[in-house]
Amino acid sequence: MNDASFIVPLIVVAVLTTLTYYRGRKKNRWISAWISREAEEALRPVDTEYVNFGGVIGYNFVYKMREPFREAKGTFTLLPRHSLFFIPISFLFLTRHDRYYVHLYTGARLAGEGHIIGKGYFPKAARMITGIDGMQRGDAYCNGRQYVLLWKGRDMEEKLRHLLSGLENPQMLLHFCCYAENRTFFLFVKPLRLKLGELLKSYVPGLRPFFMKGGTFDDSGSSEKN
Repeated sequence: MNDASFIVPLIVVAVLTTLTYYRGRKKNRWISAWISREAEEALRPVDTEYVNFGGVIGYNFVYKMREPFREAKGTFTLLPRHSLFFIPISFLFLTRHDRYYVHLYTGARLAGEGHIIGKGYFPKAARMITGIDGMQRGDAYCNGRQYVLLWKGRDMEEKLRHLLSGLENPQMLLHFCCYAENRTFFLFVKPLRLKLGELLKSYVPGLRPFFMKGGTFDDSGSSEKN
């Protein structure tokens, strides 16, 4: 058998692997840049810190925020576009899209616990929610998409529906939750260019109804009327 028959496929694979690596790295760096830029323009942090992990796989970030928030902490993870062999595994068994998570921490009292979850993501999210059996549940529709609402607390259903109806590009939303116990808001979305910033800009004002009137900020002793 001619040994050359093995050489040509190896060369082709090597070339494809190299091209995928450099093109994938370039694209993920570009995606990281617009995600961070749109998020900062929307959230307007006082200070920012990013920590890279996995090369071009993603970043952890911490933002120092203005009141009524203390800080924002989050992560964005990207598809392994630079890996010819791993990206099919990601599509088949892990995830088919980039991901953006952010926690907003406040010192103010919040009204209760509530969740907005994309219908398709609900089975996975439900496994991670403590006390889900004791929550009230409802369905919501926005821009032709269905969402599951879960809540504990007075008027929380109304607040969740108000937030969802006011979001720009709600098709990106996978999971939102308000946690009164640790005074935190959580948001998980599929980031899309030129739409992530719009969603975040509409998201922050939509959180105002979740704040209890007369809430006190633990770190400063000042109060915020909402």
